[in-house]
Amino acid sequence: MIPSKAVREYGHAIVVVAVATALSYVIYPFFELTNLVMIYLLGTLAVAIRGHRGPAAVSAVLSVLCFDYFFVPPRYKFSVSDAQYIWTFAVMFTAAMIISHLTIRLREEAEAAREGEQRTAYLMEKAKMAEVDAEKERMRSSLLSSVSHDFRTPLTAIVGSASALLKKEELLKNPSTRDLLENIQNEGERLSRLVQNLLEVTRLETRGVQLQKELYPLEEIVGSALERTEKLLAGRRVKIQIPESLPLVPVEGLLIEQVLINLLENAARHTPAASEIEVDAGAEGSTVKVSISDRGPGLKVEDLERIFEKFYHDPSSPGAGLGLAICRAIVQAHGGTISATNRTGGGAVFCFTLPLEDAHGK
Repeated sequence: MIPSKAVREYGHAIVVVAVATALSYVIYPFFELTNLVMIYLLGTLAVAIRGHRGPAAVSAVLSVLCFDYFFVPPRYKFSVSDAQYIWTFAVMFTAAMIISHLTIRLREEAEAAREGEQRTAYLMEKAKMAEVDAEKERMRSSLLSSVSHDFRTPLTAIVGSASALLKKEELLKNPSTRDLLENIQNEGERLSRLVQNLLEVTRLETRGVQLQKELYPLEEIVGSALERTEKLLAGRRVKIQIPESLPLVPVEGLLIEQVLINLLENAARHTPAASEIEVDAGAEGSTVKVSISDRGPGLKVEDLERIFEKFYHDPSSPGAGLGLAICRAIVQAHGGTISATNRTGGGAVFCFTLPLEDAHGK
């Protein structure tokens, strides 16, 4: 089926030739035949400016036919009494085709130049926006890093002072004071973990950051993470399943430990106090897969895709939405993946993978 635009262009060519013929018919008694040729050439030029090569060629052919039929003796017949008009027709057709070709090419080049200018302007605008966004991100990261560093010293002092006071014998006889100090210590430690997450986010988002990878036994990193979350996991059963045959993993140990701490803390805060948490690990091809499973209420379907976004968290849940974001940043920096799913029978499963070979093939 011929597109309507093409039909309009061919129709325009026919109308232009008809107008050129009518105008030539009016001035025919007053001008030489060669002057009439100019009118038809102008008509072909008008078609070429608006249309494509097909309509321009039709205009050229119709112009020659109309010129022959209406004006070349004998008139109103497709026959020529003088052989010189054969050359006139040939020159007329050739000139019309050359004019239409040059006109269309010039128009196409002009359109291409205009599109190029628009594309360049668009790319420049995108580049400016990207530069502005990058500058905002640098300023934000710099501010977070500065604030986080400024927080660490007083937080360390607060947690250390609370711990020291809790060791004093006279406080053992004053439960209310002890409870207050334990609350100060626990909240100080939680705020300290938040600050640590902020620092790690800004460090990992800095371009060109290089991880200091070493070969670690995974059970050692898991054990260290469990030791640091001992208070938070008090009263819970944590089931560990890590095969002895699991190979060493090339990672930056403290960072992967932070991933495990954040996932364990997340499981502890969103599940019943006495519920079990499982930590499983195993080799899958060229990667190691680690899973932290719980028996809590599970995850909302709409949260599954966004749960690892920075500052995203359920309004009813505690926290700032940084723990899982830092987990994703660390795992991706190691070349791995992380995901969350709901567990059969209730609860959630957080899984992350780590490659068994780093970028240098170690």
